[in-house]
Amino acid sequence: MYEGVVQDLIDELGRLPGVGPKSAQRIAFHILQAEP
Repeated sequence: MYEGVVQDLIDELGRLPGVGPKSAQRIAFHILQAEP
């Protein structure tokens, strides 16, 4: 679906208990949009 580091982040988040693919995607984009 996505490429590179973004997809790696989504894949790793999806490995967490209770986090499905859609939730992992939402969490990943939330992290990327957050202020440092």
